[in-house]
Amino acid sequence: MIIRFWGTRGSLPTSLTAADIREKVTAALLASRGKDLRSEGQIRKFVQDELPFHVAGTCGGSTPCVEIVTGSEEYLVFDGGSGLRTLGQRIMESGSESKTIHIFLSHLHYDHIQGIPFFTPAYIPGNKIIFHGGHDNIKKWLTRHMEVPYFPINIDTMGAELIFEKHDPGDLVEVADCQITLYEQDHPGVSYGFRVEHGTESVVYSTDGEHRMPAHGKTYPYVDFIRNADLLIFDAPYTLCQSIGSREDWGHSSNIMGVELAARGNVKKLALFHHDPAATDLQMSDFLKHTQKFLSLSQQKIKQTRAGIPGAPPVRSHPQSVLVAYDGLELEL
Repeated sequence: MIIRFWGTRGSLPTSLTAADIREKVTAALLASRGKDLRSEGQIRKFVQDELPFHVAGTCGGSTPCVEIVTGSEEYLVFDGGSGLRTLGQRIMESGSESKTIHIFLSHLHYDHIQGIPFFTPAYIPGNKIIFHGGHDNIKKWLTRHMEVPYFPINIDTMGAELIFEKHDPGDLVEVADCQITLYEQDHPGVSYGFRVEHGTESVVYSTDGEHRMPAHGKTYPYVDFIRNADLLIFDAPYTLCQSIGSREDWGHSSNIMGVELAARGNVKKLALFHHDPAATDLQMSDFLKHTQKFLSLSQQKIKQTRAGIPGAPPVRSHPQSVLVAYDGLELEL
């Protein structure tokens, strides 16, 4: 599977300002002092290999939208945030033949559906758009958010065939050569995580979920839901202190909880997702460093605790790596 991140920000879209761009350019020029950068190739290599990500790149500002490529002719998409508009442009560039596009909605909060009215393939006759989700009345609510005075044209303007399918936790949904299951998550109005199985590979898309005290118990069902996944895309806009302090009950989780749950579930790779819209690229870079440090210290502590203990159970397998997802990131399993 190939996982493409079209939108990774939470709550509302955000963008870099002119001042932000100037700071990046200034930092890049300062870092280039004393370097022999005469050709375009040398400059590009310097930018790619030597500049930190928060200078040379950006996490982006589009709200949630993730595409999973399985080799099927059908498209598989998770959430319809503002990143869906950019995906729609890419789909339009891929040819004029009719498309079948499955869009799984974690929930109906606006940051997860605001890209749908701007999804160009939905306006093309011959295309088929299937909206999947765990909530009742998906068609009703998507229709409402494209009504006057909220939007100038209604959903009937879309020329593609629109299909709305409701699923329940425990259902096995077979689309795009994959098997997909739902998991109900703790979030205002309820959200759903999705586990995608394709052959021997598995990805869990789990945004907008809060993990409270039961998450520390030995039989927390979520651990079974993510168990042995190759990739866990995890809702982590907060630090641990924020998640149990001023932002408790907001329906979101933390980087530390992501590492802990991924470790218990034997997840191979953890991608932090649904970033705080107020977080800068530098802050996101620091956020990742702190998460990686916690992962490293946790691994060391467990190894030291188990060392020399006859009959001790095997050391649990922490995620092999943790990353911060960003708009434009592409991962191949």
